[in-house]
Amino acid sequence: MSTEPIDVSVVVPLLDEEASVGELVARIRKVLAERGCRYEIVLVDDGSRDGTPAILRRLEAEDPAIRVFELTRNFGQAAALACGLFAARGEVAVTLDGDLQNPPEEIPKLLDALAQGAEIATGRRSQRYEGFARWLGSRAIHWLARRLTGVEIQDFGGQFKAYRRSVLEATKRAWAPGKPFFPLALWLGFRVAEVDVRHEPRRFGRSRYSLRALIHVNLDLVTAFTTLPLSLLGFVGALLLAAGLVGTALCLVLAPASWVPAAASLTLLAVGALFVATGVLGQYLGRVYRQVAGGGPAYVVRRGPRREPE
Repeated sequence: MSTEPIDVSVVVPLLDEEASVGELVARIRKVLAERGCRYEIVLVDDGSRDGTPAILRRLEAEDPAIRVFELTRNFGQAAALACGLFAARGEVAVTLDGDLQNPPEEIPKLLDALAQGAEIATGRRSQRYEGFARWLGSRAIHWLARRLTGVEIQDFGGQFKAYRRSVLEATKRAWAPGKPFFPLALWLGFRVAEVDVRHEPRRFGRSRYSLRALIHVNLDLVTAFTTLPLSLLGFVGALLLAAGLVGTALCLVLAPASWVPAAASLTLLAVGALFVATGVLGQYLGRVYRQVAGGGPAYVVRRGPRREPE
């Protein structure tokens, strides 16, 4: 294994990208060679079921700058990305998708932003190619991420980003399964620069970001950075409890002979009490969650790079 310092690590999570990965790697190599960088390309196979793993191993055998990690199954893009970032050895790590929608020729824009003083550079897609449901889900993610991280950038989505080594090391210590890496790095306070980049139509296959996946991403954002939903549950319970108490008192005064209004009010009272109890319990569970989140493995590597010890 080479001991020379590495300027740039390019990290690419892959799932069933046999049609695009060869071209992707060739274009990355060309861009970085023209820039004069000492580089490595970290390719993480996230449980592909097509010919992607075989292609990755062939590319690795042909080029010592390529390192391949095969996960035991599909753990999800966030986990595969974390695997690659934590294995990266460069002073800068660039991440991008494996479907060629992020043109590798735009990588120098991210590197230039870091050279000008930013600690994180993120691509702002000048044109988006997505359906209405995904567009709507993306808008929700962007709005939520801005509120939770306190960083006013326009485009939180996509994986076309660059991080300094200091950002990787600090974020790695704070990261846990279920915590999106990019919002976490922003939440830690690192300086970010947003640069306009091209975004091209998907040429092979179709996007795996369904509405269900977008909902999952939003839930991850909320639960990773705040226990506000638990607090809201307790607040709603308190309101219901107060309404039940007031309703029961009014029924006893205004309609003492009728049991129906009183029963309804007592039911509301019981539901409110249950919500309050759940909210209080949730606060304690939230404290425990913050301490032990990520207790299980985020991913499992079946095989690492051939030139390195397992």
